[in-house]
Amino acid sequence: MTRFNVDVIAFDLDGTLIDSKRDIAESLNLTFNEVGYAPLSMETISSYVGNGIVPLVQQAVVKAGHPEREQEVLALFRSIYWERLLIHTKLYPGVMDTLEAFSKKYGMGVVSNKPERYTKEIVKRLGLEPMFGDQVYGGDSLPVKKPDPTALLKVAEKHGAHPSKLLFVGDGSVDVMAGKNAGAYTVGVTYGFRSVKELEKAGVDRLIDNFDELLQVVEDK
Repeated sequence: MTRFNVDVIAFDLDGTLIDSKRDIAESLNLTFNEVGYAPLSMETISSYVGNGIVPLVQQAVVKAGHPEREQEVLALFRSIYWERLLIHTKLYPGVMDTLEAFSKKYGMGVVSNKPERYTKEIVKRLGLEPMFGDQVYGGDSLPVKKPDPTALLKVAEKHGAHPSKLLFVGDGSVDVMAGKNAGAYTVGVTYGFRSVKELEKAGVDRLIDNFDELLQVVEDK
């Protein structure tokens, strides 16, 4: 394994820091109920998460057989999900303690494809804001989103670090690609929304089964 020094650690949100699977699925199915569509399984909906709300809804309405109502469903889903952001959503085990340990030594940031409004609200209400400050990016914070590396490069720049000193943690191929596009070291979590096969195919540098294993990963560096 290539060795390097870590100065900055950035994280994806859904499927990495937080388990939001149930709230997203229930919000989408409540939306579908409003427009008269049959519900989709949680597994199906979770497989659509990772590229932002618009692609999520696009895939869902195609699956439902009604792509012509995408904009109507999207607007309704945005409203319903905003009211249900944290009904069941919680941090994965080990996240808070690990982030608190990292915050004493490393610069940190969140780079998600979820809209900024939702991303920042979740970070704030789960008590993570003090650790990330203004380095919380959603999919619409910039003109581009992951796998484009711009947000990751901004996190590194904010903390005065070269991108080669950045470690990016995520649960899907879009995260691995973003990290590699930034020149960062990539860590994939196996407990998230995407498969190990997807992460490996994308060329992830390291896999972990539990979030607190990151402590050892960084120590190994």
